[in-house]
Amino acid sequence: MSAKPTARTSYDQIRSIQLVDFLDIPTERTFEASELWKDKPVIIVVIRRPGCQFCREEATALSSHRDIIESTMGMRMVCIVREKLGADLFQSEAWKRQVYFDPEGAFYKALGGHNKLRVARWETLIKPSFWKHFVRNKRSGIGGNFVGDGSVLGGLLIVDNKNNGSIFYEYEEKVWGDIAPVEEVLQAASQLTGVPVSPEDIKKAQDQSKAHKDKVESGATCDLVPPQETK
Repeated sequence: MSAKPTARTSYDQIRSIQLVDFLDIPTERTFEASELWKDKPVIIVVIRRPGCQFCREEATALSSHRDIIESTMGMRMVCIVREKLGADLFQSEAWKRQVYFDPEGAFYKALGGHNKLRVARWETLIKPSFWKHFVRNKRSGIGGNFVGDGSVLGGLLIVDNKNNGSIFYEYEEKVWGDIAPVEEVLQAASQLTGVPVSPEDIKKAQDQSKAHKDKVESGATCDLVPPQETK
């Protein structure tokens, strides 16, 4: 990545979003989203559903690079959910850091500058891209459950804390299982912070992506049924 990515989401769409801090605290606290990047740039992962195996796969992949993102680059990493159900298990099993509740789904509406929720219909199941993501996930060994509404698509944002905030990078989930490439996130974070990412870390992320791709293209059959996420 040699040039700054272009974000379709407007900063004005996200800065005043009301979020709820509700895990690991005695009393829920509502705060403005801009608090997330008040002191340091932040990676915001907007997940479809806490029990979603794809969301857990993305969270696990990003978490494996937490040391360089948080300690070396000085960034913050948070997750946003639309549902509280299962958020505690998602946090403890996959994410290991802050998870915040977006009661209005405002981040989901803002992604891509759409101003509305992007919903994946069951027609998604006929798309080859979905099946590639599905097989990739099954071979990753990361599971989940089918509790909750998994129809609304998520994504990922990197928000800078300088100059009162700005969106530096975004990735929109297009179909179920479409997750941000970790090596791309690392490169964007490096470009933003000015902290070089080591060839070893990039290779680690690329190897993860390649391993997933090789499993998908190996021709091995998958005898599992597609996820049946319910409202």
